[in-house]
Amino acid sequence: MIHRCVAAALLLCAYGAAAAPMTAQVPYGLGPVSPDNRRMAENDDTNAHRYNEAVEALKGGNFGVAEALFEDIVAHDRNDAGANFMLGVAKMGLEKWAEAKPYLEKAVKRTRRDPDPKSRLAITLIKLGDISGARVQRAELVKLQGQCKRSCKNAEWIASSLAMVDAALPAAGMAAPTTPDR
Repeated sequence: MIHRCVAAALLLCAYGAAAAPMTAQVPYGLGPVSPDNRRMAENDDTNAHRYNEAVEALKGGNFGVAEALFEDIVAHDRNDAGANFMLGVAKMGLEKWAEAKPYLEKAVKRTRRDPDPKSRLAITLIKLGDISGARVQRAELVKLQGQCKRSCKNAEWIASSLAMVDAALPAAGMAAPTTPDR
């Protein structure tokens, strides 16, 4: 699950002005009371501090600082879905689209029911010219929306993620597909 608290600067820098409002988000599990952070803090206070410092840098639009910190975190735990996602987002903010892709792919693989990594990967794929790959991610978002039926706790975020991808498709010169009942 992804937490919604990255500053609007991230949204504008990473996706351009065509992105949907309220789509800049930070993964759940990054706050001081989250189970993941609690476990990290119990095992190593330095790791928890670095993680929080990296999130703050990302929120502040300091993508280079966030990138360096998240690279260090991912180097210590390559399977951390949240850190991979955040590293991908930091690289998006720096317009390092090709470098962002593998981290976002790993986050998508590890958080299949979360719309945020899917939308970020779709945006990255659009920037890399892989429209068919972006449409696959969009189709996954539509599938999540169908499973949710607008009543699950992620309904708003799924719709927001779809809107972000749909806004990016026309910017890439492709017509956005229609989604029934949106």
